Amino acid sequence: MNYKNRKIEATELKGEQIREGKFFGCRFAGTILKFSSFTKCVFENCDFTGVILEGTSFEECHYPGSKLSNLDFAPAVFIKADFRESVIENSVFQHMKAGSKDEVVRYDLRECLFSRANLQNTIFTKCDLTGVDFAEAKLSGAIFDRCKLTKARFLGADILGTNFEGSIIDHTELDYLGFVQYGNSRGFVIGTPE
Repeated sequence: MNYKNRKIEATELKGEQIREGKFFGCRFAGTILKFSSFTKCVFENCDFTGVILEGTSFEECHYPGSKLSNLDFAPAVFIKADFRESVIENSVFQHMKAGSKDEVVRYDLRECLFSRANLQNTIFTKCDLTGVDFAEAKLSGAIFDRCKLTKARFLGADILGTNFEGSIIDHTELDYLGFVQYGNSRGFVIGTPE
């Protein structure tokens, strides 16, 4: 299934199960993806502004050049998502306990990729980001609230004003500049590019 340069209508994909779909330059603004499932799909240069993700799952999907800003990802599931080079500003990654509107539970994002993504002012709450690569990502103003950042990599990332308070930091890699800003015996280590 291929979609190119079109506006996805409000309920067009509601409840759909799409495998290996390709979306190029599509606009999802105002689309309801309630109970939809996407597996091994590519969303290139797509705009997800204002999309409703209730009960939506994305497995092994790639979002190069796509805009996923100003979204609450709480009602969605991402497995092995590739967010490299996407724009995810002012968004929130968190999961709520079933039936609760205020109790946050651990959100597993361990196999997601965020290198070179624009994540400015994005909030990660209780996310397991073990081993996740944030190399060269724009993270200024981002908040990692009670996240697990064991062995995560922030080499070359813009982390000015990034908040790591309350997060588990263990062998988390920073480049030299980041280490000077944040490293002082907090669990950060100086990493080397691969």
